[in-house]
Amino acid sequence: MNNMKLQSAMEYLMTYGWAILIIAVVMVALFSLGILGGSPLTTTCLPQSGYQCSGVVYSHTSGNVVATIGQTTGNNWASANVYFVPQGTSTTGAGVPSSISNNPTGGNVIGTLNSGATATSIDIPVSAPSTAAGTSTSGQLWAVYYVTSGGTTQGPYYSQLATVTLKAV
Repeated sequence: MNNMKLQSAMEYLMTYGWAILIIAVVMVALFSLGILGGSPLTTTCLPQSGYQCSGVVYSHTSGNVVATIGQTTGNNWASANVYFVPQGTSTTGAGVPSSISNNPTGGNVIGTLNSGATATSIDIPVSAPSTAAGTSTSGQLWAVYYVTSGGTTQGPYYSQLATVTLKAV
């Protein structure tokens, strides 16, 4: 009779033990993906239509993000600047972040960028000169550029290139 009670107790412990283990594994997975308030494990760059964003690295030593940016808008850009705009930055009535509409030549100058081309290893200032490894931030990459047509320079034009989530490495 005692053996039956012991077997019943062991079955009870094993059933609930496996259930608790499965729940723990699912919780760790959800937390590491950032769904339960944890920060994402990686840096991501989601480009807008007509733009390319790849090879993104957020450096904790410089506080800058290095990325490869491309565009296929049909316009050849002249005097292009790229900016990081933190999430929550105020915008003008046209939807352009105030920080860049007030200073269209203050970003990282990439110069000319023809349609269908890419600019590699663009060093875009994000924060202070150094930031702690593992620090996360999010925002958008914006370009301010001019277009030369028939000898006339037109602009500045403002375009959101991508939405980024950055984790310093």
